[in-house]
This record gives sequence, C-alpha cells and structure tokens, in this order.
Amino acid sequence: MRAVQLLLLALVVVFFVALPYLGVSRFQVGETTTILIAAMTAASVNFLVGQAGLASLGHAAIAGAAGYAVAWSFKQGWDPALSVLLAIVLTLVVSFVYGILTMRTSGIYFLMVTLAIGMLIYGLAFRWSSVTGGDNGILLQRPEWISARENWWVFYYFVLAVLVVATLVLWVVSRSPFGASLRGIRDNESRMRSLGYSVAAYKVAAVMISGFIAGVSGILGAWNTQSVSPDSVNVSGSILLIVMVILGGVGTLLGPLVGAAIVIIVQFTVSSYIDRWQTLLGLVFIIVILLARAGLVGSIAKLVNRILRRRRPPGHSGDGVPEADAPASVGNHPA
Repeated sequence: MRAVQLLLLALVVVFFVALPYLGVSRFQVGETTTILIAAMTAASVNFLVGQAGLASLGHAAIAGAAGYAVAWSFKQGWDPALSVLLAIVLTLVVSFVYGILTMRTSGIYFLMVTLAIGMLIYGLAFRWSSVTGGDNGILLQRPEWISARENWWVFYYFVLAVLVVATLVLWVVSRSPFGASLRGIRDNESRMRSLGYSVAAYKVAAVMISGFIAGVSGILGAWNTQSVSPDSVNVSGSILLIVMVILGGVGTLLGPLVGAAIVIIVQFTVSSYIDRWQTLLGLVFIIVILLARAGLVGSIAKLVNRILRRRRPPGHSGDGVPEADAPASVGNHPA
C-alpha cells in the first residue's frame, strides 16, 4: 500500500511538472500555484487531524503570521534569507503557544481553543497597524531569483518542489514510531497515558510539526500574492482548510491536494460565473459527506481495496500468501 501511495504521488508530480508545457495559460499556472500552496497548508491540518485526531481552526493564523513576518522584514529592508529565518522562528513560537495552550484538551475543546487563538491573532493583525499595516496590510516582493518576469515559471516549480518535500516529510513522520504513538493517543489517550507516554508532550510536538509546515506555506503564500492583510489570518481561512481536508479524505496522502483543488477552483474560477460560490461549495461538501464519507481519495482507496479483495483467489491472505502458510496474527497463537 505504501508503494502504491508513493507511485500515485510520483504520477501527480509528473503531471504538475509537465503542466506548463501542456498549453495552459500563465494565469492558469498562477492559479495552480495557489492550489499547491493551499494544499500544503491543508496537509499540515491533515497531519494533525489524521494522526492525532486534533482538528484546528487556527492554522490559517499560523500561516498568516509567517506571511506577516516576511512582509514586515521586507518592509524593513532585510535580506530574504533573514526574512525567512524570522518567519520560521515566529512560526515555531506561535505553534509552541498553540501547543502549550491546547496540550490538555482534545475534541471540541481543542477546536475552541485554536479558534480563540486564531481570533486573537486576527485581532492583532487588524489593530496593531504600526506593524501589520492594519486593514491595508503590507505589500512585498518575491526574492529576485524567483521573481523574474521572463522566468515566471520558476516560482511555480519552487512551490511544487517545496510541497513534495513537505508531503514526504509528513508521510515519513506519520509512518515513524512517533506517528504510531500519535495514533495511539488519538484512539485511546488514557491507555497511552497509563503506559507511560507523555501525552501532552506528544501533542505539543505534533502541533509544532504541523505549524511548521503551515508556516512554510504562509511564506510561499505571501510571496505568491505579494501582500498580506488581516484576511490572511482570518478564521474563515481555517474553516476552508478543514473543508479541504474532509473533501480530500482525512489521513490520506493526496487528499489535501484534491480538496484544495476543489475549493480553490470553486472560489476563484466558478465565482466568476456564479455569485454565490459558497452555496455551490456547500452543496459539493454535503454530497461528498453523504456519498463518500471517507473523502474522495479515501473512498476511492476503499473501493479499490474492496475490488482487489474480491478478485483475490480463495485461501490467500492479503499479501498473496496462502492462508495455511501465513503467520499467525498477534493474539491468535495456536495452543
């Protein structure tokens, strides 16, 4: 199954690498760049929900904080490398605050605390005008090596490369002993605590890993739009991230990308023809919840697994080994 996931990821990467050569316009490549950045932020939320069972309504604020750091340092005339360093440090600090304030919570309480912190960051972005520019926000430019007009595709490929690396990092972490521990906490927190695991520390670490990926996407988002404003940290952005994760499939490798593509296309393309695009997005969300409760990617994966099981010869295990030769499962050892 892991090989299939990596193969699908490789095919998707090949498609996006070839996209600028398929006759698409520069505008469409720019919209695809927005999708890739949104997918990275959604992947950070997907990691937290899928591995730890913690749904956050504050990740847009984490990404926006990184964007504000890059924009403010650009306004001060800082070197781009120092701007990125400041953004990463601020992201880790904000993520640590998120983790400390939420490490004793779960479920709806975790959701509400992250919502409150997100609203606090939004209020700071709106009111602290001497730093954030208030309602007007801050304008900035990309670093020179990814901002050349004649090489406009460089930024697109840079974003794609960062998304692939971020996705692989989250995938490796989720398959590590740390990821297994997070899933144990998700499934039975009290049992993991009784086994000696520091549940609070694991939650803080998970939030910081997730927040770091969100911060990287926030830097790319600020460079993409070349501006930041209070809308960049609005709670509505965090809600859309949750929608992306659910549409694609919680805990899936490609789910965030599929969900981000649906939301961004409806938000920026369909909205050109339909005024109430939110209504259309809501209808799509309801249909997916009713017909594909595991999300589009998750439901397709379940369907493929069901078909493969039906085609499997009788008397064989899931790995193609005859059941008589297959090793006994844990807890079912012969007497």
